[in-house]
Amino acid sequence: MLRRESIRRWPSIALAVGLWIAFFPAEGQVERASLPQPLTLQSALTVSLESHPDLVPARARLQAAQIREMQVDASYGFDAFVELQPRASSRASNSETDFQNDSRYGLVLDKRLTDFGRTTARKEAVRAEINARQAELIARQDQHLLDVMNRYFAVILADYAYRARNEQLALDYFRFSRMQERHERFEQFSELEVAEKEALYRKAYVNRHRADLERRLTRHELALTLGRPGELSSELQMPDLSVYLEREIPIYTEIVDQAIARSPIAQARRDDVEAARAKVDVAKKINSPVLSIQLEARDYYDTSFSSRDRYRANLKLIAPIFNGTARQETAVALAQLELFEKEAELVGAEFKLREILLNLLAELQVGQAEINAAEAVENYRAYYQDRSRAMYEMEMSADFGDAQAAVAEAIFDMIRVEFQQAMRWARFDALLARPSLLIKE
Repeated sequence: MLRRESIRRWPSIALAVGLWIAFFPAEGQVERASLPQPLTLQSALTVSLESHPDLVPARARLQAAQIREMQVDASYGFDAFVELQPRASSRASNSETDFQNDSRYGLVLDKRLTDFGRTTARKEAVRAEINARQAELIARQDQHLLDVMNRYFAVILADYAYRARNEQLALDYFRFSRMQERHERFEQFSELEVAEKEALYRKAYVNRHRADLERRLTRHELALTLGRPGELSSELQMPDLSVYLEREIPIYTEIVDQAIARSPIAQARRDDVEAARAKVDVAKKINSPVLSIQLEARDYYDTSFSSRDRYRANLKLIAPIFNGTARQETAVALAQLELFEKEAELVGAEFKLREILLNLLAELQVGQAEINAAEAVENYRAYYQDRSRAMYEMEMSADFGDAQAAVAEAIFDMIRVEFQQAMRWARFDALLARPSLLIKE
């Protein structure tokens, strides 16, 4: 998983091509290991970062920025080229027009020494762009991990919902079949009462069938989020969420500045501003002088002229004096407009972050209250089930089935609110660029 301190410079385009191949492996070229069974949340989070296509665009943008840095560095490299000049010339010293072979060839080495700050500004711009694309990749990875957690929890909730609906179906079917039998044999119940029980049973069957389909659907969705379409996990291990559920909820005023400073999205916008500011400096220096050195080694067909140098070293300064196309003015104006746009995006991102954080902390407080309420309901249902079991065994009560169904529903609600609270904490950690507590780096 990429973090800001893990970024490194790629030394060659060959490595960039290698990464492209890694992003888009040829069909059948790489045989991946199957998902572990039972699947754990940590394994799911780890697998999801390997080669999911949702992460490729952000990685490609980062890679493109790094290649642009290589291009900037290359502007100070050596240029070597062979110069061939097949020529025929008529000498001025000869009054007659007499063209003679005057061909020449040579090897030229050219190196820029300085452009008086223009390349430095370009370097600053591309480095800021690299930082921005890296921060965006981190934010995209964090969002993808949140998607995986949500899909993983959805599968477990679908399994528990199926158990609860199956428990209710068994109870409603038992009551319907028993009443129907007594109606047919003893006419103990009316047709209206039997029809009522049948309607409840049919409705419970639909709910159980829907829950069963939801189990399959959520598994397909999880497989897609993991980048393993069609690879369905039959069993998922219940994650230990104590690291989330035992945390204290921070105060908004004490955490908002830290969130703005650490958020990958806000950091990406700040880096975009720095890149735009450096581009303004580049535009201002677009007509800067260029000092370069040129080394030449030449040979001539006709060496009779003393002015023909075999070796030459040139120190060359190109300093623009006049440009009638307003190239610099338009470039500066466009760069400044881009800077204004990036500054506005930064302010907007910080405003949005404040709103998200405020709502998230409020949801965490409500979520904690929901957990406490769900715990109370679960305890009550457990006590009620124990009492109903005892009374059922003494043939004093016949609501033991209702108690079992209520307990299954209470367990489902408890798991649901715990998962929701864990998702809120995971989103909170992502806002502050904190590593996931459920994945080992």
